[in-house]
Amino acid sequence: MVNVGWYNLKRDRLRVAVAVLGVVFSVVLVTVETGLLLGLMRNSSLLIDNSRADIWISTIDVKTFDFATPFATRKKYRVQAIEGVDRVEEYFVTYSVWKLPTGGNTNIQIVGFETRGELAPPINVVQGRIEDLDQPDAIMLDELDVPKLGNPQIGDIVEVFAQRARVVGFTRGMRSFTTTPYVFTALRNAARYSPIAGENVEVSIYLLARVASGHDVEAVRGAIMASVPDVEAHTRASFAWRTRSYWLIETGMGVGFLGAALLGLLVGGVIVSQTLYAMTVEKLPEFGVLKALGASMREISGIVLQQAFICGAAGLGVGLVISFLISSAATSAGTTIEFSFAQVLVVVLITAGLSAGASLVSVARLWLVDPVMVFRA
Repeated sequence: MVNVGWYNLKRDRLRVAVAVLGVVFSVVLVTVETGLLLGLMRNSSLLIDNSRADIWISTIDVKTFDFATPFATRKKYRVQAIEGVDRVEEYFVTYSVWKLPTGGNTNIQIVGFETRGELAPPINVVQGRIEDLDQPDAIMLDELDVPKLGNPQIGDIVEVFAQRARVVGFTRGMRSFTTTPYVFTALRNAARYSPIAGENVEVSIYLLARVASGHDVEAVRGAIMASVPDVEAHTRASFAWRTRSYWLIETGMGVGFLGAALLGLLVGGVIVSQTLYAMTVEKLPEFGVLKALGASMREISGIVLQQAFICGAAGLGVGLVISFLISSAATSAGTTIEFSFAQVLVVVLITAGLSAGASLVSVARLWLVDPVMVFRA
């Protein structure tokens, strides 16, 4: 029966090509949409995940990393006094404005950290040195964000929130989820480049805390929230998940991406199903002969199922190659599309299910084939 299915496909190459293209369409759309979603989610919590802090401290009800609000820096000393807290560092994140060479403005995010600290996430400097940020007015940008900011080079003087700044280096792979460029600087310079520069009181956006050896992170987190008013303490994992879930669920972005992927599956499934059905109906007399010769429904159904799996395997292979090429091109352009072994495995299982499901209409039609039709002919 295996040979019958393969022979049928070889005799109808045009329909096979259509079925394979349907699978390719589904595989590419599912792989790229889910890969893009996973890449965006990874970027959204990149700085949290890469930090070496056990606990992130913010104002209450911060929904995502990018939208934090300031609180008085003096709370840092109250956190330091709590039993089980080994080290506390400030971390500054806020929106600001970059003056373009054309005279226009563009939004940026200022990220200020203690350059000699131990808890802030590393920023992967590829040109310059992290120590260069200790110089007055020094800033660094991600190399892929340079075109957005007027193509500044190392040593160039630029204007950030009406303040003088000097580019001293570039980072790699440190792009924000919102596509608003990160501008990295030393903590002592960060407030100058932000809208809160004119505040009289010293403020912080985040406090990063490391828990001392032998102490429970959850216990220390609870102690911080009980001792320091109007702040919320998050474990690194919980704050990363809060940020990802905000973009994934509350904004509806996840539904949009998954909806597009499901639509791709539906379209591909319909194409494969209709193609297999047309091939099956065209060969009903041959299937009638097989039934008359004593072939069981299981054996006859296996022919259609194998045709579906052959089309699915061909489409899967071509689709994965195209998806990999798209992922590589997107990464080179600065857009992260995840392409992992686990993701490929899931796509393989989905394609197998799609192929099996697409064959059901044809199998149902074969149940109605009467062997007597052969003798009537």
